Amino acid sequence: MTQSSWQKTSGPLKLRARLVKILVLTNLYPPHHAGTYDLRCQAITDALRLRGHSTLVATSNHGLNTEQRDEEVHRRLLLNGGYGHPLLTRFRELQEVEEHNNRVLHEVIADFQPDLVHVWSLLGLSKSLIFALRNSRLPTVYDVADGWLAEELRQDPWLRWWNAPGTNLVRTSLELAGRRNHFDVTAPTRMVKGLDRIPEVYGPPKFLANVQPDSISSFRFDRLYFCSRALKQTTEQAGFRVSHGEIIHPGIPAQHFVGEVKQPSTPVKKLLIVSPLDEPSGVMTAAQALLHLRQNNAQATLSIYGRGESDYISQLRSFVVQNSLPVEFLTVSNQNRDLAAIYRQHDALLYTAEWEEPFATVPLEAMACGLPVIGALIGGGRELFRHGENALSYTPGDPLELAARIQELQMQPVLRRQMAETAQAEVQSKYNETTVVDEIENYLNASIEVWQHT
Repeated sequence: MTQSSWQKTSGPLKLRARLVKILVLTNLYPPHHAGTYDLRCQAITDALRLRGHSTLVATSNHGLNTEQRDEEVHRRLLLNGGYGHPLLTRFRELQEVEEHNNRVLHEVIADFQPDLVHVWSLLGLSKSLIFALRNSRLPTVYDVADGWLAEELRQDPWLRWWNAPGTNLVRTSLELAGRRNHFDVTAPTRMVKGLDRIPEVYGPPKFLANVQPDSISSFRFDRLYFCSRALKQTTEQAGFRVSHGEIIHPGIPAQHFVGEVKQPSTPVKKLLIVSPLDEPSGVMTAAQALLHLRQNNAQATLSIYGRGESDYISQLRSFVVQNSLPVEFLTVSNQNRDLAAIYRQHDALLYTAEWEEPFATVPLEAMACGLPVIGALIGGGRELFRHGENALSYTPGDPLELAARIQELQMQPVLRRQMAETAQAEVQSKYNETTVVDEIENYLNASIEVWQHT
């Protein structure tokens, strides 16, 4: 990349903005979505469009009975498994889905003529599209914010059928008849001819256990960025060659989450959790911590906002009732609209995850509103929380430690205010959605430059 491609700004060097045509490829897209990852895709795409870039989203027809097309979104792709869709495994059914999705991709590329393809989550979508994009020779950038690459790629039924080691008489007969070469055009099965089996991806568990980090050459992702170092490391440990990937943390529309940091004299009484309600959420740990607090004569209430698994919610409610805990279960009609006011009505946020969540934006929203945060050191939380500086942290799943942190927050008002002020300033400068869009826009422009010089 030449120096002329860069220009000085008030901060680090940034690429000179160029207006490009961006094809966005993703599994779900609002209003037919399943969580924050999809909303983030929409927010970034809308922001790039507002900056003058032309965008077209190619996504699934999830939530619809047929295809739907408009000027900005084509809902034409088919999901296979996930989000309530049945998992097809029979060859003929797989062939139909794969050929349909690849045909749609080729048609959209031919009609839209993009300068670059921006790939978001492929969870539930045909992974053969990875090979199709490589064959298209278009600049392609992957935004990796969930486990579709590190975990789900290994379960893809079409690629597993073709690439798993072992004897498969139907596959052998198709290969001998030259049919696999035909499918590599209509529904790709491999990156290049001769790479007929991929045991390091589709082999038995005992083989996969010995796969070395950053070693799998059968999938190439030249340009990609991750939402956290934690997810990048997980993907490397799964064997995929992604050590060159960048880290671009998610951002939030900080202007929507504005609040004043409370004075040290304001007591910490009202605790808040905003989370899906399931076993990995760790909400039960928070309830147990609240019980320990009451046993130590410490006072606090807990508000829980979220939906989830009915059995888990029943367990939570039973524990709360049996122990007479001051816990309130509430829902919001519009999370984007109502959450800012809810944050401001509370004194502290608890982030209690007990799974390797790639990166959570709820703590960022609470920090922007001026709330002190107590966060579990797990997944992307290890990168966000710095104990005693911008938050208090604890070992996930440890209610005694969490209870101690809550008491620490209550008993150290000066530290509490300092941490909240530091966190709020960091969100406004580093995790503001505008800053993140700058980083992504620069990365997309740089990717086009790289492609032109290869």
